[in-house]
Amino acid sequence: MSCKCDIFPQRFPGGFTSAVLVVIGCAIASSGFAGGISVGDQGAVAAGRSGAFVAKADDPSAIEYNPAGLTGLKGWNIYLSNRFAYASERYKRATIWDYDNAEIHPFGEVSNQKPWQLLGPMLALTTDFGLKDWSFAIGAYAPAGISSQEFPRDGGQRYMLTYRDTKILYYNASVAWKLSDVFGVGLSLQWVDLAQLDLRLAVNGDVNPAAVSPISHFFDMEARVQGADHIGVSGILGMWYRPSPSFQMAFSSRFIPTKLEADATLTLVPLDEDNNGSVSTQRNGTSANDVVFSMTLPMEFRAGFRYIHLRGQQELFDVELDFRYELWSQMESYRVDGTGMSASIDGISEPVSVGLIVVPKNWKNTFSVRLGGDFNAIENRLKLRAGTFWETAAAPNEYAYVDFLASTRIGASLGASVILGKFEMALSYTYVIEVPVKVHETDGKIYQQVPGSRCKGPDYDDPTFCDANYQGQPSATVNGGTYTNTYHFTSLALSYRF
Repeated sequence: MSCKCDIFPQRFPGGFTSAVLVVIGCAIASSGFAGGISVGDQGAVAAGRSGAFVAKADDPSAIEYNPAGLTGLKGWNIYLSNRFAYASERYKRATIWDYDNAEIHPFGEVSNQKPWQLLGPMLALTTDFGLKDWSFAIGAYAPAGISSQEFPRDGGQRYMLTYRDTKILYYNASVAWKLSDVFGVGLSLQWVDLAQLDLRLAVNGDVNPAAVSPISHFFDMEARVQGADHIGVSGILGMWYRPSPSFQMAFSSRFIPTKLEADATLTLVPLDEDNNGSVSTQRNGTSANDVVFSMTLPMEFRAGFRYIHLRGQQELFDVELDFRYELWSQMESYRVDGTGMSASIDGISEPVSVGLIVVPKNWKNTFSVRLGGDFNAIENRLKLRAGTFWETAAAPNEYAYVDFLASTRIGASLGASVILGKFEMALSYTYVIEVPVKVHETDGKIYQQVPGSRCKGPDYDDPTFCDANYQGQPSATVNGGTYTNTYHFTSLALSYRF
């Protein structure tokens, strides 16, 4: 083992830890929490309509969709729902030519080994305090999405992701006011809690000039970032207008971008069982492994148009068409800040400064169309509902990533509510398919991170330090392949009015 110890100071030069943080930033950037990264909808009634709920918004989940809808809730209302998810996420890395062994190397298909998500809660309490035109609410919920993933550490996806577990909660305080039955306006102020951040992926620590190992390497390490940010701020403003009993229009917006800054720790673990080297980090001569990750969740806009078919004074059925626009281009970059931290290998190499790392994501704004409605099958007893939606891709194909593909999505849903006096139980099922994406090896823009590589941009064509087989790019492409994702969601909600 002494021979390996002698190699370590050369294998891990100054750029190692900085480049590792770049890799981590890329991984976290792909593990956002809303919009093009969220899948499906929260709340059983809204989910049963495929999210076409901005104008209807007549239960406590209005705190998320359109807080102005709270004006339709009289007295006190308590609401509890949960969202169960099953994610079938599969990736097969493209077959590549292994220059090291002069042979074709195929990869097996990998899938998310933690497909079940059993907890996606929403809890809300609303009241009008006996006031005619005012309503108030408090609540908490987890945004729609898949919080956990785990892939094989030796799978073809290893250089993109091996593990992810992110949990976020929105805590709400809402108020709404209406002018007769014609117009209403509402506001939700939100405290955003990034309760858990745990992200891992493999990085290659080799520094031999002009040598790329795209499959695996003795110096591969799993980079782990774990942390939290319990203080974030956001807000949703909504309104509705009902010029006639049969027509209603509505608008809502998450008008405050949410800045998250997670206090996190960085750990580097060798993946090869024969590699016993370790990486230590310090600050001002004292052992330290803390970093700060920051990102911004963007604004979004929703508009809904609803037709209500009346039978006497009762609604027989309604149909709603919603449009949603999310400004994912606001996420220009993600930042990982070592705040003066330095790193060394096995306590042998000179300390290396870890600075501010800015990582671009290159996502696009997304647009979705949602159509849904309710049918009052048994007056005041049973409601049936259905919906469908289409959403544009947030991620360009060449930036496809295994954790959140964010390609074009198509979905459909069914649901029902049973009403017994002041008690209502709602159940829904949603199926979502992401249009499969196939990325050719020559088109991919996600590269294996080789932190110690001396092959530098912008052209990556220096024959002294850049591998002749990968001219024009920093290393091997790792996101080439086929992505196939489908999702199943079931939501159950219980509400009681008193």
